[in-house]
Amino acid sequence: MKLFLIKCKNFVLDILFPPLCLNCKKGLTQNKYLCDNCHNSIQLNTSLFCPVCRLRLAENKKICGHTKYLLGAAGNYDDSVIRNLIHYFKYNSFENLTPILGEILLRYIENCKLKIENFIIVPIPLHPSRERQRGFNQSKLLAEYIAQRLNLNSIDALKRIKNTKPQAQCKNNESRTENIKNCFKIKESAIKSIKNKNILLIDDVFTTGSTINEAVQILKQNGARKIIALVVAKA
Repeated sequence: MKLFLIKCKNFVLDILFPPLCLNCKKGLTQNKYLCDNCHNSIQLNTSLFCPVCRLRLAENKKICGHTKYLLGAAGNYDDSVIRNLIHYFKYNSFENLTPILGEILLRYIENCKLKIENFIIVPIPLHPSRERQRGFNQSKLLAEYIAQRLNLNSIDALKRIKNTKPQAQCKNNESRTENIKNCFKIKESAIKSIKNKNILLIDDVFTTGSTINEAVQILKQNGARKIIALVVAKA
């Protein structure tokens, strides 16, 4: 019901007021979310990263040894355009931003020349109660978009078994790690699907890495091979 009311509100506002760019607030002549200037200003990265020291890494090189996965961050959270898109996507129920953010991820994959033909895609899950409240899981929407465009399989391999508070409400890295600890579990139906497979693990933002680290640990414990955490932005 909440999501339905939000959509009705947005529909009425679109009729009463002309659409505005979500970043600079300038009026738009077409029914889209960004003006051309803001869209063209988005700066995308061209490499993978170590999720600990943030060192730029080539896709075919070994990781630093700090963790068991590579971080693929399309952009940076200090980019106001990307930050505003993510905020509207997550907190204002703008699920129609999925194609824009999905294309940002696809352009980044192309920039890095990632060879992901033999990967499967796994989204970071929300707790069921949080997903009902929001109306959708933003990571799952992005995972499905990428999977469709690249002809890959998207599998809901993980489930969230603890209804943790939002990571943004945690004061420091230690509290984030403790908050997310033991919150994921592999679905029984997905165990065979991820064993000995390369995985693109999809989320929207990488901040301290606590959420991704926890998910990677569970996937590795259940036989996953190479893992690339693919996010729209890193903080």
